[in-house]
Amino acid sequence: MPRAERPRRFLRRTDTRAVLAITGALVLVLTLQASWLYLFAAEEALEQADHFLMQGRELVLSLAERETSEEALLEAASAALPGGKPAVRLWDARGALRAAEGHWPEPRRAVPTRPDDGPNRGLGSFWLLRSDAFLVDSIELRGGRRLELAMPLRRFAGEAAEIGSLLALVVLLSSIAAFGAAHFATLRAFAPLREGTALLGGVDARHLAARLPTRSTGDPVDRHAETLNRVLVGIEASFSRLRSFSSDVAHELRTPLNRIRNVADVALAHGDAHELTTALERIQGSIDELGRMVDTLLLIAEVDDRRVPLKRERLDVDAWLRHTAEVWAPAFEEHGATLALHTAAGTIEADRALLDRVLSNLLDNALRHGAAGGRVELAARADAQGLLIALDDAGPGIPEDQRERVFERFVRLDRSRRGSAGGLGLALARSVARLLGGDLVIRTSRLGGARFEWRLARTTAE
Repeated sequence: MPRAERPRRFLRRTDTRAVLAITGALVLVLTLQASWLYLFAAEEALEQADHFLMQGRELVLSLAERETSEEALLEAASAALPGGKPAVRLWDARGALRAAEGHWPEPRRAVPTRPDDGPNRGLGSFWLLRSDAFLVDSIELRGGRRLELAMPLRRFAGEAAEIGSLLALVVLLSSIAAFGAAHFATLRAFAPLREGTALLGGVDARHLAARLPTRSTGDPVDRHAETLNRVLVGIEASFSRLRSFSSDVAHELRTPLNRIRNVADVALAHGDAHELTTALERIQGSIDELGRMVDTLLLIAEVDDRRVPLKRERLDVDAWLRHTAEVWAPAFEEHGATLALHTAAGTIEADRALLDRVLSNLLDNALRHGAAGGRVELAARADAQGLLIALDDAGPGIPEDQRERVFERFVRLDRSRRGSAGGLGLALARSVARLLGGDLVIRTSRLGGARFEWRLARTTAE
């Protein structure tokens, strides 16, 4: 990483931003408090200066009552004003300057005093307290004379500045402490995330049982850990299914491949032309079975990922079911069974190719397992919930605790019978049914066997 990019990346870090935000908030509060204290100190300093000037005023008035000379009056007024070298001026009744002591301040540096009975200055008067400013007052004496006093504010401004320096030092030290506290608090707050990151670093396909610790506090960190744990549970379950699926696929593919190998070996070793032809036909049948299995697996994957494009069209369900029953009826007759149809379903908008796939798989399953009972019934009707297609048989049925298993891939309760898709037909049928907005379930048939109920959502029904 370029060196110039490092500070920018450091400032983009979440923990850095948290530390800066907490520190900034604490420093802002401390600064506001210190500023308020300084303003209050400045106001108190000005109030104290007003008090001293009022005392000097009272002293001058008392001396003026005793017929004190002008020199003594000026000297007493200067001595009564603290804070450096004050300035005093005496004017006669005609407005002429009679005497002066000290250097009178410029008008911009003169601050009028506040009488004891006057309004408070308020915190906004801090800007008046400057080291080069003077607090001025004018006293009317007997005979029309007027005495002006100018007391320097250097001493009072110095005291306020000293308090301000102490407050600034306190703010600085408190800011450092606030940064340390924010850093420590952030480290503690992000500790569960660091632990979770370290734990997740060791998670791989062979170690999926790791879980983040939770404290049952309900805070965002706990909710984050609970969410990740649910994700890990789902990933572990997915990997488990994937391992089981891979094992099942390998097992199912091995059977037709072994059959092809055995047939080919026997034909090549001992077969004549007729036996070779028979062997090739059997090999061709096994290859067709492998092809159907692979096609079914690909279709299931596309259906599960919702990658199958739906080609919706208006379909007359009654005509579609009658046509399908006519096509399958001869196959059921060969097995000594009859296929009966009862339909009053109307029309729907759906993908006919997918509907054919589901119904064909259900009829194929009934042909292999339910035809032995002698009767299979296919029925369809529209109701308040949508469209219901049911297939009943009089076969041995499916135990209730096994009804969900038959929808799993490569599961066959009767291992002696093989289907056209190697145990994938019902899994595909349910996946497609759910893709189309419905579902496929198994119940007990009134004929004594299994009843497959395929429901399409009301949104697809007329």
